[in-house]
Amino acid sequence: MRLTALGRAVVAASAALLVAGIALGLTPVIALAYSGFAIVGLAVTAVVESPAISVRRAASPPEVERSAPAAVTLTLRASPRRKQRRFTVIESVNGERRAAAMPALAPGEETSIVYELDTSRRGTVTAGPMLLRRLDPFGLVIAERKVSGSCSVAVRPRRHHLRMLPTGRQRDLEGPTREVSEGSASFHQLREYVPGDDLRHIHWRTSARTGTLVVKQLVDTTKPEIVVIVDNRRSAVTETDFEEVVEIAASVLHAADQDGFPSQLLFADGSQGADGDLDSADAAAGSHLDRLTDVRTTESDSMLELAEALRARGRSLVFITGELGAPDLTLLARIASGFSPAYLVSVTRERRVPLVAPPGVVAVPVASAREFVAAWPAVR
Repeated sequence: MRLTALGRAVVAASAALLVAGIALGLTPVIALAYSGFAIVGLAVTAVVESPAISVRRAASPPEVERSAPAAVTLTLRASPRRKQRRFTVIESVNGERRAAAMPALAPGEETSIVYELDTSRRGTVTAGPMLLRRLDPFGLVIAERKVSGSCSVAVRPRRHHLRMLPTGRQRDLEGPTREVSEGSASFHQLREYVPGDDLRHIHWRTSARTGTLVVKQLVDTTKPEIVVIVDNRRSAVTETDFEEVVEIAASVLHAADQDGFPSQLLFADGSQGADGDLDSADAAAGSHLDRLTDVRTTESDSMLELAEALRARGRSLVFITGELGAPDLTLLARIASGFSPAYLVSVTRERRVPLVAPPGVVAVPVASAREFVAAWPAVR
């Protein structure tokens, strides 16, 4: 329990009046000083102690795509020993405070609060911790208690339905095919267990650490790999357009996963792996979706390093960016050399110049992820 700024001011003013009243022998001033002290005393009596409330918190659902609805349910239960007078709940949501006034609760009584979360941006939305606060009617005294604990919702990029791009292998005169041959399997990444997965592929060490069954995802190494490069440099893409860039990447990678194609996700700022090890980046960094959930634009630029380190080895390339200048297009030409097919997806709502891709690279100029989905069948 503590005095508010107003409460401290009342106490200070009352003390000053008391001293002045005694010094000057002014009984009304002394009476006024005692009245101030009495008001503060009444405020203390009204508050007495912080709310004795237990709190349960649950997020539903724990994972959503961007802009999909998500909510947190707070269940508050009063102490069974005494009635709880009215109080205020102050919940922290990603550092921002939300307040709600609560009615008086009988001993052991429960009540619930449901509030919506803002899922307009990718990332993790964390609800908690919480303050339970009681304030007297005069606003002079506060009693509060911090309630630890939190819950979170992972806001994923939206994934649009796509058919996967051709492999680049010529099976006949009719052109590229989506069919792939059988071959040996090797480790691709770890993911959460789903019913039907082979129990022999459970990764027990990670499952024990996370408390969730995790399986090793294996891919056929004879299938051509798809390399997706997300340009997260602020010099190339705006914050608004970057959300569309990430959605396109998530959609392409999801389509590759659905069709069983090995895939690799890289970022133009060089954050894909330790010591520039591009081939081991995904195994070390976790799932594509987790990485795309957390990625942000940066000032870093590793296009030159990508051009020097990346080798096609018969793979397919999808480079997703905003609007590139001439130097970047030159570096992209080096990166795309040897890839078949190679796509340059340029996402911008306000295109300043026509998109011209390097030789051998298919240009896909779009303003949004939905526009990309519509354009994709025509460029494949």
